[in-house]
Amino acid sequence: MLLFLKDFTPDKENLAIGLMSGTSCDGLDIALISVMEDHGETHFRFLKGNSYPYSEEQVRYLKTLPLAENSSAYSISQTNFYLAQIWAEMVNDFLRKNELTPSEITIIGSHGHTLWHQSQAQDLLGRNIISTLQIGDPSVLAKLTGIPVIGDFRVGDMAFGGQGAPLIPYFDFIFFSRLKKKILAINIGGIANFTFIPRDGDINKVQGFDCGPGNMLLDQAMADLFGEDYDQNGQIAFSGQLSDKLLDFLLESDGFINLPPPKSTGREYYGKAFYNRIKAFARQNDIKPEDVIHTLSFYTVMAIQMNYSTFIAPHNGMPDIVVVSGGGALNDFLIEQLKIQFADIPVRSSLEMGLDIDFKEAVGFAILAWSTLLGRPSNVPGVTGANKATVLGKICLP
Repeated sequence: MLLFLKDFTPDKENLAIGLMSGTSCDGLDIALISVMEDHGETHFRFLKGNSYPYSEEQVRYLKTLPLAENSSAYSISQTNFYLAQIWAEMVNDFLRKNELTPSEITIIGSHGHTLWHQSQAQDLLGRNIISTLQIGDPSVLAKLTGIPVIGDFRVGDMAFGGQGAPLIPYFDFIFFSRLKKKILAINIGGIANFTFIPRDGDINKVQGFDCGPGNMLLDQAMADLFGEDYDQNGQIAFSGQLSDKLLDFLLESDGFINLPPPKSTGREYYGKAFYNRIKAFARQNDIKPEDVIHTLSFYTVMAIQMNYSTFIAPHNGMPDIVVVSGGGALNDFLIEQLKIQFADIPVRSSLEMGLDIDFKEAVGFAILAWSTLLGRPSNVPGVTGANKATVLGKICLP
């Protein structure tokens, strides 16, 4: 078993780090966990977490890099190394501040930064191709931290016809199945997605997919209309009113939310071009800026509820508990809307369930890396649409 990890003993506590740089492009989340195996089950404890924000210049660059006019082979190659270098500096700083050495860390699981995610097949030289590209090279990261790194998780699933995302449902299953309840675990990051965990804890019945925009459209609108990075506590949304015109426009122009699963998306769909259409429509119809924020916020939750009601509820009924994580969990307006649109169902933050709101995805990729070390499949074919379960990730040595 994994001769390059001479002291790897799964049945004793190991320290693992998870890294997440999401579609919001706001920074790198680092999570430290303790993890071990006990009779074939993974047990972990969240120990520490820290978010390292990107500079304004870095945010602007990462948000515009996927645009065709910016995505040269040169820029992609350079940014692939650039991100790995700055992430290594952040990880090394995290270790110093927590008085840890690289030799004490068994593994780093790095999602990478998604530059492009092509989940719908497109013709290339006569062959239908799906693809994905996460940059922030894991081999560079391993060399510069002195810690084995597992990255590039999505491609293994897509090789077998899957969407390559979302991958966090595997982690949701590990964390929530112990509760023996029907759980709807919603993550509102740049994109909104959810995982449904059945009461009997059968992984073959787990379902999950991207629902639509999360904070991505909201943050673009806040920056454009109010000069702010995000709508703190949903204050602007609360001050506005629902624009039926804009809501109808969103429903007509957004082809993603009604797609049947498996499905996944990202900035290539809900990025600048999508927002610019919203902006133009709002101007043409004299829709107030605060009403734009209110309506986009309402639409974010509406897309979640529509997807659950359409694709999950007919065979599973309503969930026992709704659990929310990601940056959207800190937006009081979004939480209020979830309580309204999932009437009579308890809505809890993941923190109330023992899982830090900000670091869920980073913890999730530490767990995915752990599963790779064990040779354990960590995609969920019922979620991604892959034709088989498979071990994910590429192992890169220091």
